[in-house]
Amino acid sequence: MVESVACPAIRKVRAECLTAWAQQMDVLVAERRPDRSAPPMAGTAAIGAVVHLPAAAIEEGRDLSSMSGILADTAYRLLPA
Repeated sequence: MVESVACPAIRKVRAECLTAWAQQMDVLVAERRPDRSAPPMAGTAAIGAVVHLPAAAIEEGRDLSSMSGILADTAYRLLPA
């Protein structure tokens, strides 16, 4: 993770990928639930959680295997089901 922050080219590609991923989340939610719009930037919030939670676990010395349920629950709560 440190290397991606230190290198401008990698940081740019990473940002583009995360933005595209968030936009795709918004599209998928809109397709799945056209009757319920997602809050503004819901996809960005979900992707932010997916990126931040494992980094926080690593920093705290926790086992990443415990993260799958937390990540799924966070995404589920941030995006309309």
